Amino acid sequence: MKKKVLLIITLAAVAILLSNALFTDSVENRGRFLSQLIYSGLENWHYSGKKIDDEFSKNAFGEFLEVLDPNKRFLLQEDIEMLRRYKYKIDDQFADGSTMLMKFATNRLEKRIQQVMNFYHEILEKPFDFTQEESLELDPDKRSYCSNLTELKEYWRKILKFRTLIRYINLMRAEKKSKPDAHLEEKARNATAKSIKNIFNRLLQTYKNDALSLYFNSLVQVYDPHTTYFLPLDKETFDMQMSGSFEGIGARLREEDGYVTVASIVPGGPSWKQKQLQPADAILKVGQGDEEPEDIVGMRVQDAVKLIRGKKGTLVKLTVKKPDGQIVVIPIVRDVVVLEETFARSAILSQEKPGKTFGYIFLSRFYNDFSRRDGRNSTDDVKKELEKLKAKKVDGIILDLRNNTGGALQDALRMSGLFISKGPIVQVKDKKNGIQVLKDPDPKTIYKGPLVVMINSLSASASEILAAALQDYGRAVIVGSNHSFGKGTVQAMVNLDRFISRKSPEEKSLGALTITVQKFYRINGTSIQQKGVTPDIILPDQFSALNIGEKHLHFSLNWDSIPAANYNKWSRHSFNTKTLAVKSKDRINKNPKFQLLNNHIQRLKQRRNETLQSLQLTQVMEQQEAIRKETETLNKSQEESCSITVTPSQEIVKKSSEQLFKIEKEREKEWFSQIDKDLLLKEVMAVLIDMLEMQDTSKSQS
Repeated sequence: MKKKVLLIITLAAVAILLSNALFTDSVENRGRFLSQLIYSGLENWHYSGKKIDDEFSKNAFGEFLEVLDPNKRFLLQEDIEMLRRYKYKIDDQFADGSTMLMKFATNRLEKRIQQVMNFYHEILEKPFDFTQEESLELDPDKRSYCSNLTELKEYWRKILKFRTLIRYINLMRAEKKSKPDAHLEEKARNATAKSIKNIFNRLLQTYKNDALSLYFNSLVQVYDPHTTYFLPLDKETFDMQMSGSFEGIGARLREEDGYVTVASIVPGGPSWKQKQLQPADAILKVGQGDEEPEDIVGMRVQDAVKLIRGKKGTLVKLTVKKPDGQIVVIPIVRDVVVLEETFARSAILSQEKPGKTFGYIFLSRFYNDFSRRDGRNSTDDVKKELEKLKAKKVDGIILDLRNNTGGALQDALRMSGLFISKGPIVQVKDKKNGIQVLKDPDPKTIYKGPLVVMINSLSASASEILAAALQDYGRAVIVGSNHSFGKGTVQAMVNLDRFISRKSPEEKSLGALTITVQKFYRINGTSIQQKGVTPDIILPDQFSALNIGEKHLHFSLNWDSIPAANYNKWSRHSFNTKTLAVKSKDRINKNPKFQLLNNHIQRLKQRRNETLQSLQLTQVMEQQEAIRKETETLNKSQEESCSITVTPSQEIVKKSSEQLFKIEKEREKEWFSQIDKDLLLKEVMAVLIDMLEMQDTSKSQS
């Protein structure tokens, strides 16, 4: 908190010097004011202490080019050469408040977009020959910028051909056609023309409205990927967060390489129930009911959310590209997404053999309502679930942190303390190398029995702090994909509006800035940054085939270590994790479902490197059919029961409203059904049985 106050004071001093001229010339002075304010914050308070010099300028230039034209679809090589004159000047312009590069680059880009708009009609006027053997390189890193307009036109011919081909195939399947159909080909071309026009208009509007945001983010993220300049949050989004519910599909989205992708699924929401939409899916188009879908490639995530969100009971159809390359249309009926369903919940799991029962706690985020003194928080909720499970005398407990992207640091500390008596939980270091050891604030231990914590590559931040602490103490066995996300940094967020004195309500907000001010470390001294937490037992995970994690983000801070804190290992019981891992691996190798999953993961890895896309109808149809069959087989396997008996840790209290009671029972039934199909969870139950057998052996020997 002290560091955040000092950061605000520093930025305020800069703001006082600049704010008088802020609104005299809205665009020019707004950019100058923001530039110098952000510059001061980075120079003075970013953890890395990185200097804004020629090296920074070179990196920022490369980052800006990726933001400006991420897929090399508009700018020519001559444009890049002209822009290179700014390559080592960005640092000076940043300090002076100049946005000359942004203005020049966006003007040049708008010119190229207009030129492409002038010739795409000509390309789409004639039928495409889908029997011709040719291909399109989808990975921009494997292509150079086009050298002239002729090359650019040819490249766009292939882009438009590919887009039309996908539409054409979907139309053929919808009408059950097996042979080429000129009418459907024309229909596909017309639909492509309409969507491309919308994309271009949207791109032009984006660069007109958000150029400053795009530019500043390309600069600040050279420091690290979590230092970010945010546009002002619109009131609708703010009201949603405050109310705790909204009507939509229940998916959190993010922008990635020009696509709107799924970051996570809200438990209990429409997407979670529908089951087809998954993290890492790229949303290509959004359709309202039976209307023609709108192409959202290149759209800002804020604008995409407005299209996807809608009234309860209405249908939205998402055209999605799966990580394996399959393109599918996913229909989802919107509903009220109650954020309360993301709160901690528990159940009791058992199987016929060997007659043991296990407590299962699912936590999707580390939440804490700091706005109210009696606000709800994840630690108190998990504590309540633990008490319920203890009362049922379960033989062990599973804490599921898969897909949990973190949240309140305070809850990571307090929640870890529910499982140990006392001691350090995490270490925090600032830019001046000052180290603070953060300890369990409560000496009480709520649960002392066998414990397994489940994580995956989407488990981040607070999830990693808890998993790492319990692993270092030897308090829990950590099970999951080969590593967690690897986010080992702490950010401070500052509302930039606090540095201006508004003259009228019409004056625009400046937005907010998050700056990375600290790194956190395990109590054993190693960093979580980039490497994440390595589980004691590795389980197959589809996400392992994707580049998910801090180490894959541009300019992420390096892994390092500091001295270990003083702590005592958990002495009540310990487990030989190497023996547990061998037994688990043996079961996985013998399980046909895991073999199917492992084969799928290997093919996903292979396809990620196959970026040369065929434009021949028969070949693409064969590829898609092979992927469809493989995915169908995998999905069928994952939908089968794992013979897990699920019972409530506490019966739902009958409400005054019979309808509300029925809704809660239905949600509980749906959740139990999801648990019963969880292959990884079944294996974790087997791990717990191994742990209990070890414990019994240890007791008999003693």
